[in-house]
Amino acid sequence: MVVYVRMDTSYISHRSKGFTLIELIVVIAILATLASIAYPAYMSFMDDAKRTSSAKTCADIVEAVTRFRTDNNGMLPYVVDAVKPDKNDQIFLKTADGEDADMLKILTNNEDDEDNRVNSLKEFYLKSTEVEEPVDGLYTNPNNGELGLYDPWGNPYYVVLCEEEEGCLDPFASRKKRLRNKPCIVYGLGPDGIGVAPTGKVGKKDKAASKEDAEIAAEEAADAILDNVYSWKKVSK
Repeated sequence: MVVYVRMDTSYISHRSKGFTLIELIVVIAILATLASIAYPAYMSFMDDAKRTSSAKTCADIVEAVTRFRTDNNGMLPYVVDAVKPDKNDQIFLKTADGEDADMLKILTNNEDDEDNRVNSLKEFYLKSTEVEEPVDGLYTNPNNGELGLYDPWGNPYYVVLCEEEEGCLDPFASRKKRLRNKPCIVYGLGPDGIGVAPTGKVGKKDKAASKEDAEIAAEEAADAILDNVYSWKKVSK
């Protein structure tokens, strides 16, 4: 004789229809924990990618200036009447639109005055991704048509052109130190956007300066080197 036993599955089926409030809270807590762990790692990855992009642009500008100088018998890409070298025969420029934009026009073959071209060969020495706003690329101001080259954080790059055959002076060195065979130094401000080279503060023998002021200047230089992106030296984090 066969006996059939009927099991009541109503309780089981009822339990399988969804989560209880406690289970939902546990799941949300787990997801929140994972997000809190993953988000900083993601932001760090994105920041590293921006640093890499900025460093590459710095190197591209240096390469463009070096090629231009080679092709034009040692001449540097700037308008002589517009910018004057300092006492060390160095020219300090920024890649912001409207300010020192002549260098970008020269290197990208976009000079306005055809009769007084600096880039007489009409070569393209610098190519960059064109962007619609001043962030991470070559930007054209819609109001005046001026070119600007900006880093991933929206800041211009800083350029030092060097007339001396011995090369540029390192603006972050504690003493005047020539960077051999470097006709150009380019650096970006990095994510903090405030690491401007303390030119004239460090390495200047000023008898009137106090020891405390000298120490502060040295600390500022050290902080800037750690925070920013450079093309002529490898900076460890």
